[in-house]
Amino acid sequence: MSEPSRLFSPGFLVIALQFALVTAIAALFYAFSGYLSYLGVSQATAGFIISADALAALIVQPMIAPLVHPGTSRRWLFGGSLTLAAALFIAGHVTTVPFLIAARLLQGAGFICVVSALITMIVQFIPPEMSGRAFGAVSLIRLIPYAVIPTIFDLVKITPSAFRTVLDVAAVIALLPILALALPAQRQSVEQGCLSAPGISGLLDALRSAAVLMLLLSALLFFCGNSAIFFYLKQFGSSMGIANTSLFFTIATVVMILVRFFGGWAFDSYNKVLLCIAGLLAVAISYALLPMSASGRIFFTLAGISGLGWGIVMPLQAAFMFDISTPQMRGMNQNLLIVMMQGGFFLGPFLGGQIISRSGYGALFAFLAAVTLLSLLMMAGAGYYSRKDKLRI
Repeated sequence: MSEPSRLFSPGFLVIALQFALVTAIAALFYAFSGYLSYLGVSQATAGFIISADALAALIVQPMIAPLVHPGTSRRWLFGGSLTLAAALFIAGHVTTVPFLIAARLLQGAGFICVVSALITMIVQFIPPEMSGRAFGAVSLIRLIPYAVIPTIFDLVKITPSAFRTVLDVAAVIALLPILALALPAQRQSVEQGCLSAPGISGLLDALRSAAVLMLLLSALLFFCGNSAIFFYLKQFGSSMGIANTSLFFTIATVVMILVRFFGGWAFDSYNKVLLCIAGLLAVAISYALLPMSASGRIFFTLAGISGLGWGIVMPLQAAFMFDISTPQMRGMNQNLLIVMMQGGFFLGPFLGGQIISRSGYGALFAFLAAVTLLSLLMMAGAGYYSRKDKLRI
């Protein structure tokens, strides 16, 4: 069968909706640090608990990435959804640090099984000439919960004690992706001969590519900074006396939505690497200037700059990985990219908590700016080696 002739096919849209649901669950944890404080957990310990789900995903996904392929993805979606729902329910009904860590580890394992399955499903529906628009659309759909949920939390004024109820609701939401299994199984991947798993040999082949490896490192460093901002900016804004700190994420997310909605065509029309480098530079500048945002006006201007950079970088890293991968390897390589995202979501909160406790927020933002600049260099290297090797892994 030939490649899909259009991007927004029914299959693509159904899977994109599943991404929105699991992202909504992740966005609920915007208020998790406040809940941990309510339970009496110290800031340093809270940083590890917050990042524990990403640690589990970081461990689990490299092991399952060679195993999740179009022929097994529905089973991984089913098992991952059940695991995620159970973890969320447990997290709302335990109060001690060891059990909270265990619940978050289980949550991360379930979450990454679901995401790995969805990634493997959706790449089958992406026309090669529309990779930029495709990943721009997926990331746009996944942005909506981050734009809405923090603001809802502030408007409804959900107290830390009420977060337990939020987790119970999230457990129910986590079961909804299973409904997608009621849809007829797609036959496209069978006819394309892509049902076989890449296996360990495929994983090793991917990691031998300098372009793939540097792109993975760039993503790791980028998400390290992004996750630390997400979890610690509210406390920074409060320390600076800035009201409505959550508006930072609303502004940033609105800018990201605008970039991806109106700029999707540019992702496929211009050099992806150069656009991504420009986005990373904007993010690094924003992080470096945040400690100087003495007024709310500067603070929220930097929100717009951050949103511009995030809106460019996230979809383009995924689109570039799609471009340098063969059809058989696209699902696995996209999942490796998510491994790096989870690694960043572990390192960001963990290192952020340590830096804040020792040196304060100024040192944190200087570190995040430096990390983002290093991500920029890795992205440039990925572009260089992809041209030099002229090989697709």
